[in-house]
Formats: sequence, C-alpha cells, structure tokens
Amino acid sequence: MVLLLVVALMGELVTFAMLLPYGMLVALVGAPFGGIFLYFMAGLFLAFLRTRAERSVEPVSDTLTANHVTRSITR
Repeated sequence: MVLLLVVALMGELVTFAMLLPYGMLVALVGAPFGGIFLYFMAGLFLAFLRTRAERSVEPVSDTLTANHVTRSITR
C-alpha cells in the first residue's frame, strides 16, 4: 500500500510539473489525474506479479483433491 501511495504522489508531482507552463489552475486540476493513472498502472503491475507468483506455487491439497476426483470419475 505504501508503494502505491508513493507512486500516486510521484505521478501527481510529475503531472503538476509538466502542466505548470499552461498555468497554475490547469496544473492543479490535472495533477490528480496523473496520480490516479500511475496508481492504476502500479496496481495492475502488482496484481500481475502476485498472480504470477501464486500460479508458480501449487498447493499440495489441491493436487490431492484433483487426483481423488479424477480417480472417482474413471471408475
């Protein structure tokens, strides 16, 4: 969660700095949109990493249940 907060703040600051030449009001209004965008992208990236790690480790209990179900169906 802290990582997402830091990413959102960085996105807001970068967006604010990029929009500052267009005026203070435009920069203040546009900054949250840059933060939200980077927050969303970082969240998707973390979700992808988490599901990838979960897919690489398969619990033993699921394997035993799957074998039991397969054995009962083939009988």
